[in-house]
Amino acid sequence: MSLVARGKLAAVLLAAALSTIAAPAMAAPSSPITAQGGSGTVGDPWVPMREAHTTCDSTTLFGNYSGGVHRDPIVVLPRGTWIGVRYVTGDGRSADVLWHNHSQWGFLLRSCFAFD
Repeated sequence: MSLVARGKLAAVLLAAALSTIAAPAMAAPSSPITAQGGSGTVGDPWVPMREAHTTCDSTTLFGNYSGGVHRDPIVVLPRGTWIGVRYVTGDGRSADVLWHNHSQWGFLLRSCFAFD
């Protein structure tokens, strides 16, 4: 068998072997994913960013949120600051947001912004 034929045979055998490897199963989303859909879970990974603006006279963007407590202040944002909201926390008190002017992610009080 020629060297070229051996190479082709090896490629065919490799492709056949790889086709038998199963990809991990992922749960199907419970509903179709839309522009504002997705839960951010492994089975439903798309989490769109929604546009919003701050509504409090000043509100602090924090680096961490855990157990209902904001920690590690980053910056104080004035009313009307343009942000993108990735998700609201399960307790509804905070949200994971992007401060567009500086491409900075953080947590913000849910009561201090409104969706556009």
